[in-house]
Amino acid sequence: MRIRANNVVSGVCVAAVAAALTACSPSLEEPSDMPPGQEVPMSLSAPASLTRAPEHDAADDACPIEDFTVEGGSDRKPSIVVPDHCETPTKLQQTTLKPGSGPEVSKGDTVSVNYVLVGVTSGKEVTSWTSPTETTPEQITVGAGEVIPGWDKALVGMKAEGRALVVIPPKQGAAATTGTQELDYAQDETLALVIEVQAIS
Repeated sequence: MRIRANNVVSGVCVAAVAAALTACSPSLEEPSDMPPGQEVPMSLSAPASLTRAPEHDAADDACPIEDFTVEGGSDRKPSIVVPDHCETPTKLQQTTLKPGSGPEVSKGDTVSVNYVLVGVTSGKEVTSWTSPTETTPEQITVGAGEVIPGWDKALVGMKAEGRALVVIPPKQGAAATTGTQELDYAQDETLALVIEVQAIS
């Protein structure tokens, strides 16, 4: 019987000590304004460095103009080196090779031009470039439908003695309904054009 009494006393003492320690220990919980029993909503935000990049339209990367190379000096007919693999683009691309000077070409102007046009798939070249044996440049009335639409658009804004490289998608080139009579390219072919404006009138 004595042993049992001792056990009871020991249990009471342990409980009392535990209660005292709990009362003296600081609370690790932050005070909350939420009503009792209501859960605090959790929100996890990714750091800025992990923010997902915006989606990019794959069509924008089709046959980029940066993959083309124009060889030859400014005083002679250039040659266009096309990329080995070129998906069909949907947008006209243009980059200035030589800025030129003077007033810009506008719709309705007649321009004298040198040009080299190449089929990206076939490699077929159509060209008219002045030289010691070819002294009469091609004349085009801008916006009159004398050339394919992509070519017409590329001329607007150019200046005399300016030179540009243009990548023309089928819808504005080989598959267009105007300016294709003498080109004889497949309608699904992408075209690369180097054009040089000689004079504007």
